Amino acid sequence: MKVIQSELKNYNRRADESVSLKLDSLLQLTSKDIAEIDSYRGSVAFVVLTDSNIGNEVNVNIDDILENLPENDLYDNHKTPSQRLRNVLYVQLEQKLGKKPSKEEFADYYKRSVEAIINKIKATLEDM
Repeated sequence: MKVIQSELKNYNRRADESVSLKLDSLLQLTSKDIAEIDSYRGSVAFVVLTDSNIGNEVNVNIDDILENLPENDLYDNHKTPSQRLRNVLYVQLEQKLGKKPSKEEFADYYKRSVEAIINKIKATLEDM
């Protein structure tokens, strides 16, 4: 776990109702700190927002926050449903080919597989 005092600089709403946050650290970070942050890429992160002005001491009980997180499968699985589907399709193609697929092979397979899933579901829908 890494705690970094940061300032919320900007955010963007996404089409799926999630939010992209832009944070700037308030302290200088060493190369070692940056390497540690890089090791967390793809991991679940929790941001605690306070109404404190920059420069004011903020006492945050991290253990209390972690103990009181709401239950959510995303915290445990660390993958969205679409990421899970993509990973499963990748492994399926890898097993079919007997080797790691190229980016082009997987892109084509992914597109065909998702289209097949969509068509299968559409076939079960009533005509509108």
